Amino acid sequence: MDRRTFLTGWAQHDDVAATANHSQNFQSHDRILSTGLEAWVPTTAEPWDEVRAGHLLRRTTMLPKWSELSQISKLTPSAAVDLLLNTANYPTPNNPVPPSIADHVTYSMKGLDNVLVNQLRGTWSGDDGALKNWYANVLLTSPLSIVEKMTFFWSGHFTSQFVTDESYVIAPLLYRQNKLLRDTCLLNFKDMAFNLTLDGAMIVYLGGIANTKGKPNENYARELMELFTMGFGGGYTEGDVKEAARILTGWRVAQFSDEATPNGIFNTYFSPADHDIGAKQCLEVSFSAIVDADNTEFLVKKNEIQGLINAIFGLKYSKTVARYISRKIYKFFIYSNPAGADEAVISAMADLLIQNNFDIKPVMSTLLKSAHFFDNANIGCQIKTPAEYIIGIARQLGYSANMSGNMTTILQEMFNPPNVSGWTGWHDWITTNTYPVRSTVVATAIAGMSDDDVIAFITQFPDYTDANLLITHIGALMLPRKLAKARHDDLVNRLVGGGKDYEWPTILSTDHPTAARHMRDVLTTICNLPDYQLC
Repeated sequence: MDRRTFLTGWAQHDDVAATANHSQNFQSHDRILSTGLEAWVPTTAEPWDEVRAGHLLRRTTMLPKWSELSQISKLTPSAAVDLLLNTANYPTPNNPVPPSIADHVTYSMKGLDNVLVNQLRGTWSGDDGALKNWYANVLLTSPLSIVEKMTFFWSGHFTSQFVTDESYVIAPLLYRQNKLLRDTCLLNFKDMAFNLTLDGAMIVYLGGIANTKGKPNENYARELMELFTMGFGGGYTEGDVKEAARILTGWRVAQFSDEATPNGIFNTYFSPADHDIGAKQCLEVSFSAIVDADNTEFLVKKNEIQGLINAIFGLKYSKTVARYISRKIYKFFIYSNPAGADEAVISAMADLLIQNNFDIKPVMSTLLKSAHFFDNANIGCQIKTPAEYIIGIARQLGYSANMSGNMTTILQEMFNPPNVSGWTGWHDWITTNTYPVRSTVVATAIAGMSDDDVIAFITQFPDYTDANLLITHIGALMLPRKLAKARHDDLVNRLVGGGKDYEWPTILSTDHPTAARHMRDVLTTICNLPDYQLC
């Protein structure tokens, strides 16, 4: 397939196995799927092998290392999913070492001249850059767990941006939001909505710090319903948005050393004088007026904030919320084509979510163990996000230079999505501008591997002295589908420099520079394949 063909539509892919269903044309929105959330059972035609184990890891990690693929392949599919979902396997506490800027206290811009304002902006930008680099390294070094992929998913759902209009969401607040998402990524969605409503970065990003009685700021109230829980057209009204904004008045965050910090620096606090104590009516739930004695952080959080969340997740709207978030999960973990979702599966996911009181982990477990997840049509149909592409190169080839910068270049800047809706994804990830840059990044990675690096890459595989088995393993690691015979034979030919496959052990044992050069040719060829862009 040439580059133009790839950029204008999907070609038909090789089958996962010779006896599997015929290739799907992924340009079509009418994918033939007959599978649901029933448990997947491997068969002779569709075995649990390196291809399907790799599929599981591509969707649940930032692309697998060979050691991870080898480990997972030896388990049953169900046990593999359980391992990935077992957060006890993740470092305790469920959080990596904080970045150096996590507690970097600064002052506000109030009363500063232009020189000091620019200096402060420079400080905040430097902290933001350090946070981005930290997060890229967290993704790179994450252990065998779905935690970081789930955190990445939620960061594109409950979005916050470093720069918003003329203000900033400083890095210590963004770090704390990232930690909150990581710590709760597999827990309860309703609780997440409550916690994010009072999250410091979110309060700054969506105007909560300006949400005051008599002058309510509707930004967060609107996005809470439209983007975070119910979806556009989810049954709420403009009146509900206005009343929710009144409910949310009075919450602030201690960002700076020269401002109030009643709960400590970087923590959210309640300002009674800024809260609307009048009666409200939101989503058909009445909120009674309160007296000054009840206008406290504890009681307003308990009665009004929790009451608002309860109304959103209540009986009337619970199915709407469940379908909305199930669709978001489906698009991220199964297929991101907006018109290509399986409505029956999404509906079943929503039912399961409600049955489990909006706990996320049971839904993820059922989805990842399902026949639908392992359906041939769902293997290799996702375009790698820039993060998956860049972090994946680093995890598989060991090239970790400028990861954050490279992600930004191909249009996914960490902690700075294009807007509150997050990243659109799907075909937006591959354009005539970004595709050549992707190729340049991976070419640089391969060229940057020393001979020793390449030999280490080779010798990690079992039976690495067998040219055919080595190519099979590398294909399983780096591509989403099984190598067709013609591709396999071409790569073996490159590995031995046009010689015979039985010459490979001699080349490898007697001439490391030649073996390394040939392997670079193999890797370059693989990484230039259109389906290398897929996962």
